[in-house]
Amino acid sequence: MAQLLKHYWVDRDNPSVYATTAAHYAQPRFGTIAPQIAGLDIQVRLVDENGINYCLSQCPDDTVVPDVDGVSVVTQDEWDAEIAAFDARQTTARRAVQRKYRDAVLKDTDWIVVKAKETGANLSADFKNWRTQLRDLPSVGITTDALPAAPSGVVVTEGIADGYPAELRGTYLVNDPLPPLPEPEFP
Repeated sequence: MAQLLKHYWVDRDNPSVYATTAAHYAQPRFGTIAPQIAGLDIQVRLVDENGINYCLSQCPDDTVVPDVDGVSVVTQDEWDAEIAAFDARQTTARRAVQRKYRDAVLKDTDWIVVKAKETGANLSADFKNWRTQLRDLPSVGITTDALPAAPSGVVVTEGIADGYPAELRGTYLVNDPLPPLPEPEFP
C-alpha cells in the first residue's frame, strides 16, 4: 500500500519552501521542482482554484512525509475530491470554449435568420434544429470535440470552427468524457 500525497512544487534554490502562492511564481530567477520525498511518484498534475500548480502523488508507506505547509497525506476520498474539483473547474473552462465557438457560428449565420424575417421566407426545420443544438451545447455535456454539423445548403465561413477541437481538448480533465484520439500510425 502507498501513501497518497497532495503537494505543491518546491523552490529550486530552497527545496524546503513549497510554492503554494502566486508570490512564489512571481520571482523570475527561481524555478520550481518536485519535492525531494523518497519514492515520490507523481500521478496527476493539477492546478488549484488560485492557478497554482500542485500534484497528487504516491510514495511508500514507510516514507517520512515532511510536516510543512504545501504537502499533506490525504485519504482516497480527499484524493478523489481533489480530482472532482479540478475536473469541475476544467469543465467550466471547456463550456466557455464551447460558447465561444458556438457564438461565432451562430453570429456567422444570423444573416440567414434576418433575411428570412425581412423577406417573409420560412426557415427549414433542419436549420432551426441545428441552431437549437448549437444554443443547447453548453448545457448538454461535452461528449464530442465536434460542433453540430450544419444542414445542407448552409455554409459557415471557413475557418470559424477550425480551432474548436484543439482548444477544447487543450483544456485537460483527469476523467475526460471525450473519447481518446486515435493513435497515430507510423510507417
